[in-house]
Amino acid sequence: MQVKVRVPATSANLGPGFDVAGLAVTLYNTFVFELLDEGLDIRGCPVQFCNEDNMTYQAFKEGAKACGLEFNGLRIDCSGDVPYTRGLGSSSTCIVAGIVGAFAFKDKYDARQEILELATRIEGHPDNVAPAIFGGLTVSVMNETVTTLNIPVKHDYRFVALIPPFTLSTEKARSVLPQQINRSDAIANVAHLALMVASLINGYDDGLKLGFKDRLHQPYRGHLIQGFDEIMTILEHDEKVLGCYLSGAGPTIMAVISGDDLKGVVRIKAELGHLLDDWQVEKLELDMRGYTCDYE
Repeated sequence: MQVKVRVPATSANLGPGFDVAGLAVTLYNTFVFELLDEGLDIRGCPVQFCNEDNMTYQAFKEGAKACGLEFNGLRIDCSGDVPYTRGLGSSSTCIVAGIVGAFAFKDKYDARQEILELATRIEGHPDNVAPAIFGGLTVSVMNETVTTLNIPVKHDYRFVALIPPFTLSTEKARSVLPQQINRSDAIANVAHLALMVASLINGYDDGLKLGFKDRLHQPYRGHLIQGFDEIMTILEHDEKVLGCYLSGAGPTIMAVISGDDLKGVVRIKAELGHLLDDWQVEKLELDMRGYTCDYE
């Protein structure tokens, strides 16, 4: 028996929602798991990840331990379109898929809260794994357990991912963040997050441009991304761009446009011109399902 798990890419933080907010988008990684008599066979990912340190394999082991699955060997076939270390939740797709794959062999693949708790423990924070599990736009709070709620989005939006040709590790992106922040910055972020969430729920698009603004991480991480300030300034001056933010730890930059803005991608490419040399541009929608799991 084989277990096939498909996990959506995620875009975390959404500006002011640092380690709290995230959304799932229509870009996917797929993993097929098969139990073997012995050994480990990983296919479809770069050779440096085809070993026991593989994140998906490590998550599978943790999932197996949690659900009582005993196994001696495993084959993992990986495929998909979520780029590595670009701020689109590639590591979360691996973690969620590994846990779900193990749980599926015990017929527990839909135990989403249990999967969330374990995935958060592995990842360290829930902003990426939560939307990968539940789909849509989520906000999460960590305490003794993880509380995640889906935020209903009233209007139809598209998310234009500007994906640069270089990587940025989460570790490096976190290393530039200050240990302390001014009270005014903290208050501003709380206000912006509240405005952003309320605007999405109520369909108040005029509140999104301000709502996506951040003072906790983007001003510091932006220095690690060539052209960041210039790109953000151009996007913010585009009246049809509803908001823009650094996706996750970066370096991908996300622009939000209305679903009926049919020429939005063409316009954004023209406005940014040479700043997007060698960058990949993807027009994405909200994924409302989260991961899916099938038996083959």
